[in-house]
Amino acid sequence: MSRPLANYGPAPHIPNAVILEYDTDKYPFKRVLETHVFRVPDLAQLHTFWMCQTDRKKLDYYDNMKLRSLMQKLPDDALFYRVYHAWVEQQIAPFYRNRISYSHHPKMRVHLSGTGTVSDFHRDADVTKRPEQINIYLPFTDVRDGATLWCERDYGSSEFVPLNLRYGEALLWDGGYLSHGTKFNDTDATRVSCDLRFHAIDMKIVDPPWSRILSGREKVIEI
Repeated sequence: MSRPLANYGPAPHIPNAVILEYDTDKYPFKRVLETHVFRVPDLAQLHTFWMCQTDRKKLDYYDNMKLRSLMQKLPDDALFYRVYHAWVEQQIAPFYRNRISYSHHPKMRVHLSGTGTVSDFHRDADVTKRPEQINIYLPFTDVRDGATLWCERDYGSSEFVPLNLRYGEALLWDGGYLSHGTKFNDTDATRVSCDLRFHAIDMKIVDPPWSRILSGREKVIEI
């Protein structure tokens, strides 16, 4: 099931983006991370358990990086990756006629409650030089406001809005040309997520809305 971002309650309008809903019982990312990686009962309260474990009352950027590394270092045969590859192949690839090339090792993200930005504002294609790629924002907790990504409302607008999503939703969007980053996490929840990029081998055979995600770029200068 898919639906335009504009139909998702308080979520901002991002040009041509699509929210994909999926079954968290079939693809139990949160439970896998709680049980097999962080060993905590509630992923969104990871900051609380980490403060207790480290005997510290204030956390910072480096705590985010330490916890993120636990995900980044997972072996290829880890349960997380078995769920991840099944999700991409069954929930994303069919919309692109099963002809995609995607990140086999997505970028893992941890943004603890009460900590500053973990990503400066940027456009991915400025770094990757891969303008054909589509971004997927895949959170493993509910994410909103200070505990989520902030993105330009429109190409080159420099007006940033939070990408508020529920666990069980993924956002397909143009992170290549829409500037995005994070702010201070002033919420009482930790964000744990990943972001991945993929491209369709032949976009001409893809149906809307999936074929339109990168179609709003006429307003921006080519990279």
